[in-house]
Amino acid sequence: MIRVKKSLNNSMLLVEQDNREMILFGKGLGFGSKPGALVDVSSIEQVFIPLESYKTQHFLSLTDSVPAAFFDATHDIISMAQAHYSEKLNSVLLFTLAEHLFFAIERSKSGMNVVNKLSWEVKRYYPREYELGVRATAMANQRFRVNLPDDEAVHIAFHLINASGDSDSGDAHQQVQLVNRIAEIVRYKLNRNLDITTINYNRFITHLRYFVERVLAGKIVSRNGDDFYQEMVRFHPQAMQVAWAIRDYVEEKHKLVLPNDELTWLSIHISRLAQGETE
Repeated sequence: MIRVKKSLNNSMLLVEQDNREMILFGKGLGFGSKPGALVDVSSIEQVFIPLESYKTQHFLSLTDSVPAAFFDATHDIISMAQAHYSEKLNSVLLFTLAEHLFFAIERSKSGMNVVNKLSWEVKRYYPREYELGVRATAMANQRFRVNLPDDEAVHIAFHLINASGDSDSGDAHQQVQLVNRIAEIVRYKLNRNLDITTINYNRFITHLRYFVERVLAGKIVSRNGDDFYQEMVRFHPQAMQVAWAIRDYVEEKHKLVLPNDELTWLSIHISRLAQGETE
């Protein structure tokens, strides 16, 4: 059974189940809820967060400083965005994005805009998140009757990057920077302009995003792909040399040794870019 400990706002409850505290979200869930009452499970829409760390305690404190309207707006934005992901977005996004929107709108009203220095990189390497950021910005503008700057779409994109995937690093800026740096290494080593509209380039960037996520999370695992690796060394030496350059950069900057199978998959994508194949 889940019992109410405290109504945080009309949509959020602090509850207890099996001696563990959690925050629950559901529109109207907190309205009229009294301490000790049982929670109507059918009204729960999102968020089960055990309050067992400093970070989650901070999320609880946000319900006192951030108006409920921002949590409701953020929930609608997440619902819109979730339809474009096969994986479940991290539940903490409700809190981090609500806090961000609250302060973004406060800054906007004061005429203070924060310029994001990685706007170009996000638009190129994370177009889905950027387009969702554009839509989310429009939703916030309409909901709160403000006119947020264009860069707000990039800020929201960073929150979506952090909330997706398996990485626990929570540093989307670092992910975007590393994707960009590796893409630059590939362009430099191949010494050619790459057509960013091709299927192979999009596949390469998709692979690179997941690769960077694994690097930053320290989840690089060898799967014993040495036979295929030796074939790539023999038949696609240029692509493998580029992969080795990436290996050296990752080892130097992130103190992480890449196994041969990671180099194999990188070289496969790089080989396709080098050959200019469309399929």
